[in-house]
Amino acid sequence: MSDAADRKMFKTPGTALIVRGVLAIVFGLLIIALPSATAFVVIVMFGVFAIIDGITSVAHYFYDPAGRSRWSIVGGLISIAAGILAIALPGITAAAVGVLIGLWALVLGLSQIVLSLAARNFVSNWGIWFLTGLITTVFGIFVLVNPGLGFLSLVWMLAGFAIVMGLLLIASGMGLRKLAHTEPLYGH
Repeated sequence: MSDAADRKMFKTPGTALIVRGVLAIVFGLLIIALPSATAFVVIVMFGVFAIIDGITSVAHYFYDPAGRSRWSIVGGLISIAAGILAIALPGITAAAVGVLIGLWALVLGLSQIVLSLAARNFVSNWGIWFLTGLITTVFGIFVLVNPGLGFLSLVWMLAGFAIVMGLLLIASGMGLRKLAHTEPLYGH
């Protein structure tokens, strides 16, 4: 994508959240459509999803100066690192995949909670961001506490989580777009 196309894509507030939400839903539906997929395929799918999600977050950081937050870039870099690790080491065991996904979700969720709390003074729908972070954090803790779950159980949980997270991200993005048309996004 060209620099101009990147800037245009992220010019409207909420676009990055909507893109991330759609990607999360597609990721979840792919998992549901391929329940008997091997561990390798699921790990690589997770890796690709995490890298794209992270790149989108980092791009949003650079293309939305008014809404810039270091927590957005932290979450993006964590997603990219988790994705690269998953792709670089696809032969890891199901328990290790659980730990990787659990840590990724925990840190990403906590960064989303911090970001939502920082935004509560100037974004009216910050509660959806907070809920997204809370669900992501709880998912991460659950997976970390139970890393030895059967791989298929982990796959179904990941699919459900991705779809719910995607819906919440889309709702957040649509809320930001609506807010941008009704009031100044960042009032001073």
